[in-house]
Amino acid sequence: MEHLDKPNEKQPVVSVRPETPNDLVDYTEEEESATVKRIDMVVLPVMCLVYFMQYIDKQLLSYTVVFGLKEDLNLVGEQYSWLSSGFYIAQLASQVWNTFAVSRFPIKAVTGISIILWGVACLCHAIPNSFPGFLATRIVLGFIEGIVSISFVVITSCYYRKKEHATRVASWVSMNAIAQVIGNFLVYGVAKNPSLKLSVWKVSYLICGSMTLAAGIIFLLVLPLSPLKAWFLNERQQTIAVQRILVESDRGERNSFNKQQLVESLSFDWITYSSFFFGFLVTVTSGPIVFLSLYLSQMGYTGFKVLEYGAPSGAVQLIAIWVGVALCYKWPDQRCLIIMFLTLVPIVGNILLLALPEENHWAGIVGSWLGSCITSFMSITISLNASNVRGNTKKSVVNSAFYLGYDLAAIIYPQWWNYSKDPRYRVGLAVDIAFWVIFEILVFSYRLMAKYENKKRDNMTHIEPYDEDHDLTDKQDKYHRYSY
Repeated sequence: MEHLDKPNEKQPVVSVRPETPNDLVDYTEEEESATVKRIDMVVLPVMCLVYFMQYIDKQLLSYTVVFGLKEDLNLVGEQYSWLSSGFYIAQLASQVWNTFAVSRFPIKAVTGISIILWGVACLCHAIPNSFPGFLATRIVLGFIEGIVSISFVVITSCYYRKKEHATRVASWVSMNAIAQVIGNFLVYGVAKNPSLKLSVWKVSYLICGSMTLAAGIIFLLVLPLSPLKAWFLNERQQTIAVQRILVESDRGERNSFNKQQLVESLSFDWITYSSFFFGFLVTVTSGPIVFLSLYLSQMGYTGFKVLEYGAPSGAVQLIAIWVGVALCYKWPDQRCLIIMFLTLVPIVGNILLLALPEENHWAGIVGSWLGSCITSFMSITISLNASNVRGNTKKSVVNSAFYLGYDLAAIIYPQWWNYSKDPRYRVGLAVDIAFWVIFEILVFSYRLMAKYENKKRDNMTHIEPYDEDHDLTDKQDKYHRYSY
């Protein structure tokens, strides 16, 4: 691609096909739209299916605790909290491997194999009959499952342009909310079956594990190695799929590990550390989601009523996610402000749970629904990584930083949601509100930093051209502009 001396001038939509650098093509908006539709019909549904399974097996612990799991495993004290924390300790430990694997090996292979292994680990949850055995399966599951979210951010950036990131990330992240609704009804249906020979929680894990195995096989069979090898695109559409990403200074997926990019990412890079704190802050405040079932049962509701009142929480989250998407579509250059606006929803929910009297059950139920609405802006924060990070290795490091913060927060926060010491969870709710305020400050600071970096680059009078096939980071590529 020919670069201009003035980086803020719009460049023509032509670029280079990485494996055939002399093969340049012009294409129309209609051709690009047709290409994107084909990608949406194949790549996006596979990602949604896998993310759905990832979240439903996380939620099973919450659903089944009121259907015999606690009694069968003889859980006492803080052991339930440790079943959640153990999963995330393992996922935290897996981040070094995940960062290396995503940058070094084909994403399709390493992710697909991980999904199948995670399905096997989920099936194994039906075997233990004690806390130590069940905790061991949770740890194995956490270590295997962690790679999926990281690879999905990279896959999104390989197939979609910046302006498309918010909607596509929201599509697969919204599976969290759908899984919450369907997961409730899955356990409800299993529990209503009078002919079960196994415990409700064991059957639920067997069903979930089988579905995950199927999802892994589908992932390996359907997802192409890269846009250039997409079986559902013709040769011209393959070229268009690659070129439309290159025009925004991204070189797509590469199977190499660059030590220089690793050093850059860890050397007080604002993108990396913002990603870490985004992951930490959106997760450390998720107590209302994980402890919803226990909160409702503490209010006096039985197992089936807990599921009935818990299911709408997922529907509320789904609505919030697509409100966020609509806002990003309307104002694509205001993602940080949209995040700040959506954060007000869980803040209001936490305040309701904290301030209203215990006997006001419906206020508590609605407050728990609103307090659970974190995925609406979580998807937008993840989309910022997909839009703003360049360089194969740096993408892996920055996305791993997000999930490193995510896992660390998931390990920590159950410790201040302790029913035996604080039945109303007042400490957890108060801590959540404090962290939401910090999150709002961080998001606004991120916006200011992105604007500052863009202004510096806009004021540059000359930028040295570079070879399109170079794997540059966002810091090295002065033609790159940050989204905010």
